[in-house]
Amino acid sequence: MSSTNPLLGAFDAPFGLPPFAALQDEHFAPAFEAGMAAQLEEVAAIVANPEPASVANTIEALERSGSLLSRTQMLFENLSGTDTNPTRQAIEQEFGPRLAAHRDAIALNAALFARIEAVWQQRDQIDGEARVLTEKTHQRFVLGGAQLQGEARERLAEINRELAGLQIQFAQNLLAQNNDFVHLVESAAELAGLPQAMIDAAAEKAAALGQPGHWAFGCDRTVLYPFLTYCQHRGHRQALYQGYLNRADNDDEQDNKANLRRQAALRLEKARLLGFASHAHYELSDRMVEGPEAAQDLMEDVWQATVVKANEEAEALQRLIAAEGHDFTLAGWDWWYYAEQRRQQEYALDDAELMPYFSLDNVIEGAFHTARRLFGIDFKPLDNLALYHDEARAWEVVDSDGRHLGVFIGDYFTRDSKRGGAWMTVFREQSRLDGEVRPLVQNVCNFPKPQPGQPALLDFDHVRTLFHEFGHALHGLLTDCRYASLSGTNVARDFVEFPSQVLEHWALQPEVLAHYARHVETGAVIPEDLVRRVQKMGRFNQGFQTGEFLAAAILDMAWHTIEGEVPEVAEMEANVAERIGLPEAIAYRYRSPAFAHIFSGGYSAGYYSYLYSAVLDGDGFAAFTEAGNLFDPALAGRLRTLLQSGGTVNPDRLYRTFRGRDPRIDALLENRGLN
Repeated sequence: MSSTNPLLGAFDAPFGLPPFAALQDEHFAPAFEAGMAAQLEEVAAIVANPEPASVANTIEALERSGSLLSRTQMLFENLSGTDTNPTRQAIEQEFGPRLAAHRDAIALNAALFARIEAVWQQRDQIDGEARVLTEKTHQRFVLGGAQLQGEARERLAEINRELAGLQIQFAQNLLAQNNDFVHLVESAAELAGLPQAMIDAAAEKAAALGQPGHWAFGCDRTVLYPFLTYCQHRGHRQALYQGYLNRADNDDEQDNKANLRRQAALRLEKARLLGFASHAHYELSDRMVEGPEAAQDLMEDVWQATVVKANEEAEALQRLIAAEGHDFTLAGWDWWYYAEQRRQQEYALDDAELMPYFSLDNVIEGAFHTARRLFGIDFKPLDNLALYHDEARAWEVVDSDGRHLGVFIGDYFTRDSKRGGAWMTVFREQSRLDGEVRPLVQNVCNFPKPQPGQPALLDFDHVRTLFHEFGHALHGLLTDCRYASLSGTNVARDFVEFPSQVLEHWALQPEVLAHYARHVETGAVIPEDLVRRVQKMGRFNQGFQTGEFLAAAILDMAWHTIEGEVPEVAEMEANVAERIGLPEAIAYRYRSPAFAHIFSGGYSAGYYSYLYSAVLDGDGFAAFTEAGNLFDPALAGRLRTLLQSGGTVNPDRLYRTFRGRDPRIDALLENRGLN
């Protein structure tokens, strides 16, 4: 069968990439079936081994198991996120619950856990990565319900199957709502203020929808934010803004309210079965922040300073509204527009002046340049590789001595078949268990696609996003661990954002900008005066930006610290807003029915982690500025050690080794102007 199904044979494309050119959707179901069957046979062999349980015959044997399944699942999940279609969505719906049941068949295998327990009891005699893997494997099985008995075990498996289906449906509903929403503008005069490229794209979209002579706008964020920033017509701003906020909350077949409430109830039930007070207590049992109370304290400490700043900003914007002769009260759909007016007044800076210096190709080169200077690595274009989509591109990553480190794939433009947001993922993880296996790492973004013949220009938020995701990619590419399950980004959720967020700081440094920020037409380096204005603007609008994020993080924690009946969505959101004093003109960055991070991603009770990592990244980058050298060799070497270590070392210890002390919150508050 391997001769007809490329997923069942060796991946013999260059660098071990998946066989994209030969791949068809019909290949996935048989590969999932074969992968699950093979792993169950491998687990049965571990259990049947007559030798006493050891690291080699139990822990490492389990680590090796499921290679066909994990390879298939990584590939499928990547394609479903970047280039989905109805067939792939149907496969998701069919196999999501089945894969959950398969995982439980292993996690709840009493004989297997007995062997893991036996090795774990001898952990004091085990050294290095093998001990870490033993401890984490044992913890994973305990948190997976291995110590449950009877009806509790059966109920846990039922919950996991149902949650898997709900999360897939949540994501599919949200993608459909993103793609289906269209706001039509019929008068050219009502487009005043919008960039011409955006107007042209909207005209093309309208024509494709059978509305020639009109302009059609979706509500994905690559359209939403520039529309809210530049469109002078308040009614159109309101329509697009509310369309965005109300995604999957329209009481139709794609409504997610019942779905997320069911998820919250099931997660609470699961946590209780496993002996935790709430889902948040369950999720945070292995994080840097010790429990939801500590995470909540951190968020509320920063919120107190944030809300003061946000209210000051709102008052300034209200004065601008009055100065224009209007008497309406600042609303959410006004904030971006009047913040842009204020930015131009106070900083004499707008995106039209800035974006020509940030072509996509140059920004990619800026990220590569930063990695070269910090870590001595380089990136060689791979122009003739067959990838899954013609918009994706690849580079070989090599170390300073020419040694192969991995392959980096970038997929940067928005499209209807791609879910929203930006992320890093892998097609293959690094390991040394059975010879050197180097990673295949990918960054996915949703930048606006340029009109034919035009360069792709980024605003500075997009520049930060590219550097952010590239920081994750470096974490995956530089890793050097024996076991795949400990390598790369397989670290505590509230540590995983540190490498990505710290790299953002280099994007705005003059000596880095001088390398990559060059005018797309003239090649001229970005002027020093413009750099100063951009840097000065770093604290601008931080009350709003931090506020909308923090409000969503607090909302996430509220959904997952429920200890009783699950409230209605509107009630929960209103209660949280009232409790924290959320300003009227600031909405949650993600309202609950569209909060994919926590209801279809891996961030449930963990959205706060971006804030915790912001404490680390602010403090961590300050080490370079204190050294007076953005590429200080000693610091860069310690940072590389941190990235190489994956999950093999406690993250608190990793950070202290890099920084020389525990992190301090001061740099975060200073960077955002909140102190």
